[in-house]
Amino acid sequence: MIMNQPIQEGELTGPYLAAALLCEKVLVEQDGVKTVIRIVDRIIHGIADENPPEVMQPFNYELTLFIVLKNGRAKGSHPLRIVIERPDGDMKTLFQETVFFEGDMDRGCDLICRMMMGFSIEGIYWIKVLFNEKSLTRIPLRIIYQRKFIPPPQHHV
Repeated sequence: MIMNQPIQEGELTGPYLAAALLCEKVLVEQDGVKTVIRIVDRIIHGIADENPPEVMQPFNYELTLFIVLKNGRAKGSHPLRIVIERPDGDMKTLFQETVFFEGDMDRGCDLICRMMMGFSIEGIYWIKVLFNEKSLTRIPLRIIYQRKFIPPPQHHV
C-alpha cells in the first residue's frame, strides 16, 4: 500500500459531502452533536372542501436545510450557493454564502438554514448545492396536491 501519494490532476480533492437533506429542524446539543428531526422529502398539501379547487393554490411551508461538508484537501474561503429548481424548470437562488475550510481533512463546516418556502405547483422541486459554482448534489422535494371532497351538510325536515 502506498501512502501519501500526490493527488493526480482531475481527482476529487474536496470538499466531500457528508449530509444534505431537508428536515423539520436540527437540534444542536451543548457538545456540538447535531440531531436531525423529521426528514422531509415530500409534502402533501391537502384541501378538504365541498368543492376543492382543481389546481393547487400557492402555500408556504417552513423547512430546514442541513448540509455537512468535510474539508478533504479544500482550504480557505469558497462560495456556496443553494438554488431551487421548480417542476416547470424555473430556478431561483435561495441563498449564498462563503464557507471557510481550515484544519485537518476530516474537519469541515455545517450549514443549518431555516427557511419559509413557497410552493405554487405540484411536482418535484430540486434543491441544488453548488460549491464554486460546481454541483455537489441535488435534493429532491415532491409536492403533492390532494383534493378531498366533503359532502354538503344534509338538511333534515
